Amino acid sequence: MASLKSLKGAAYDIAHHAQSGLSYLHPYIGQLCEEKGLIEASVNLLDSNPYPCELRRIDQLESSCIALQEKFKDILAKLNLLLSEVRGLHLKFSFSSSMDDYYTCSVESTLLKQDGAKFVQNVR
Repeated sequence: MASLKSLKGAAYDIAHHAQSGLSYLHPYIGQLCEEKGLIEASVNLLDSNPYPCELRRIDQLESSCIALQEKFKDILAKLNLLLSEVRGLHLKFSFSSSMDDYYTCSVESTLLKQDGAKFVQNVR
């Protein structure tokens, strides 16, 4: 059984990575949000296709979402956690209403354990 601290850490680590330039989600996710007049987009990392359903599909963002999904699996492995212990993992990207740039956003990570426990981590 995974420890509370480890799962909270995994939820934080994936949010931090998603916010960073290393995730290669930026500037694409911000540009596509602005195109639709949105300031938020969500990614379900446990979905077979983790692309944000509210956004137009582009190859660069699709590849980055799949890579983010793999990064989460790597984070779990490094913490000696099993993917089967996680029922859900959603990332919400929030941009300012002024949309100053396509890189600056906050990321909220919501991890749901198989037993129903929920952890929410925010990276601003």
